[in-house]
Amino acid sequence: MGFKEYGLSISFEKDQMKAKLLISPKIQFPQFFRDKTGFVSVLPEPTVKENEDGEKTISLMGYCFPHDPQGKRQLTRLFRASVFHLSAQVLSSNLEDYKEWRKRKNPRLAKFTTSIIEDVKANAYISTRYPDKLIDVAFANTLALKRLHKINKLVNPATRIMAGLLMRINTGFVKVEPKNERKIITHLAELLCGFKEKALESFKDKNVTLKDEELRVADKIHYAIENTGPITEVPFLPHTEELGVCSIFSRSYFVNSDITLDKDFKKCLEFLGGTFPSSERAEEKGRKTAEAEALQVFDSWKRQREKNQKTIAKYGNFLSFTRFKSVKIPEQDYTEFLRVKSECKSEAHRLISSLLVARDALDEDPRKMYGVLDLQEVIQVIASKSPRMDVFKLDENLGKSYAWTIVLDASRSMKCIKDFALELFMMLIEAANQLLLDPTSWAVYAFNDHFLVIKDPKEQYNIRVKSRIGGIKFEGFTYMPDVLEVAGQIIKARNENLRLITIISDGWPYGYPNINVALNETIETLQRGNIVVLGIGAKSHRMESFFNDHCTAYTLRDLKKKFSNLYLKRSRIAVET
Repeated sequence: MGFKEYGLSISFEKDQMKAKLLISPKIQFPQFFRDKTGFVSVLPEPTVKENEDGEKTISLMGYCFPHDPQGKRQLTRLFRASVFHLSAQVLSSNLEDYKEWRKRKNPRLAKFTTSIIEDVKANAYISTRYPDKLIDVAFANTLALKRLHKINKLVNPATRIMAGLLMRINTGFVKVEPKNERKIITHLAELLCGFKEKALESFKDKNVTLKDEELRVADKIHYAIENTGPITEVPFLPHTEELGVCSIFSRSYFVNSDITLDKDFKKCLEFLGGTFPSSERAEEKGRKTAEAEALQVFDSWKRQREKNQKTIAKYGNFLSFTRFKSVKIPEQDYTEFLRVKSECKSEAHRLISSLLVARDALDEDPRKMYGVLDLQEVIQVIASKSPRMDVFKLDENLGKSYAWTIVLDASRSMKCIKDFALELFMMLIEAANQLLLDPTSWAVYAFNDHFLVIKDPKEQYNIRVKSRIGGIKFEGFTYMPDVLEVAGQIIKARNENLRLITIISDGWPYGYPNINVALNETIETLQRGNIVVLGIGAKSHRMESFFNDHCTAYTLRDLKKKFSNLYLKRSRIAVET
C-alpha cells in the first residue's frame, strides 16, 4: 500500500466514480476541483533528498522531515490531514451555490471568501462524522502556524486580514495587532462561528439547507475586506487546496520535533473540538500504531518506485535507435479507468464472446467417425443404446499459442477523440485478459513522442496497471515507426505461433522528416520477421495507407465486427503454418 492506495483507503468518499484521488510528483500543494463528472483531489507525492553527508530528508507540501520513524510518522499524519480535508470537501461542498454570486466580484477575493466558508464546512463535517480525525487536522494546522510569517510585517492590509482570519478560524489564534484589522477579523470570525453551528446542524438534519446562509456570510466577508487594500494574493493553508499566489508562509519548514507534544497543538485540537487520548498509555499505543502504519506505507511506496525505475531502465535500452524523448509510466487514475470501462463494458463483452467462439472453432476439429476410441463416449453410447458413431478422440491444436501487444496513439492529434480511443483500447485489453490466460504473453503500451509503459509482460493485470490506463494524457507528437520498432523488439523474443501487434491511431504519424517512409520500412521489417501488425483506425481511414491488415472503427460495434474477422483470419493462418 503506497500513498495512492493509502489515501483511497482513508478517504471519507469510497465511491471512486463520484470522486477521484490522484497523486502527482508535479505539484507542491493539493489541488481540488470539479471535472465533467465529479470532484478531483490531487495530492503531491513525497520526495526524498540526500545531502553531501549522506543524511536523508523527506519533504511534502513544503515541510521537511528527518528520514527516521518519527519523521515518517509525522509526514504521514500531514498526508492524512490533507486527505481528510479534501474528502470532507467532496461530501460537504456545493460549489454551484456560489456560481451567480461570483459574478462581478474580484476573482481573488471571491475565491478566498468561498474557500474559507468551505473550510468551515469541512471542519464541521469532520467534527460531526469523524471526530477522531480532528487530531490529524489539528496537527497540520499547528504546522501551518509554525511556518507562518509574522503577519504584522506583511505590507498589504487586505493580505494581513485574510491571513489573520484564515489562522483564526482554523487554529483559534489571532496573529494581527492593529486594532482596526483585529476588529474586522474578530467580527468575521464570529460570523463564521455562527455559520459553523448551522453547518453542524445541517449535517445532523438533512432538512436544514445552507445556501442562503452561505451567500449571506460570503457577502459580509467580501464587503468587509474589499476596501481594505488591493487584493494581490489568496492565502491558504499548505495542506488544503492551492488557491493561487500565497506568500504568508515560509517557502519551507524543517520539522525536527514531535509536534503533538507542542502546547500550540493542544490549543489547536481543543479549538477544533477534538479530544486527547484518555491516558499516556493510550497515547503511546496510538503513536506506535501510527508509526508502524507510516513505515508500511513508506516501504511499499519505496518498493514500487524502485520497481518503476527498473522498468523504465529496461525499456530505455530499446530506445537507443528511436527518437523517443524518454520512457514514462503514466500517473495512476483508477477512477478514469472505471469510467471508460463503464462506457464500453457491453461491447467489450460482445468482442470477447466473438473472439472466444473463433478460438474454440480453431482449437478443436469436428468430432470424427474414425480414429482412437474415446472410452467414456463409448460407455455412454452403449448405456443409452444410441446409434451414434462419433465416439473417437478429437485432434486438438495443443501447440497453438498467441503473443499480443496492444498499442495506443496518445498524441495530441488524438485528443479530440480520446474518449472513443480509450474505449477501443479498453475493449482490446479486456479481450487479451480473457483470451490469453498467461499474463506474460501480452503487453500494453501507449506513445506520443514518449514511450509509455502501461503493462509490461511480467506484470499482472491488476489495479495498478488499470490505473495507468486512466492516467494516459494525449499530448505531443506521433512517433508511430518508433513505437512499432520497440514493440517489435520485445515481441520477437516470443515463440508463440501468432505474434500480433495491434495499434490504435488516427493514422497521422508526425514529428520528424520522412516519418511516413520510416513507418513503411518498419512495418515491412516486422512482417518479414513473421510478426503480424494490425492497424485500427479510430474514426479515420488513414491506417489503410500503411497497414495490410487494418480496419476502421467509427463505433464500438465496428471494432467487434471487423477486428474479430481479422483476428480469426490471422489465427487460422498461424494454425496452418
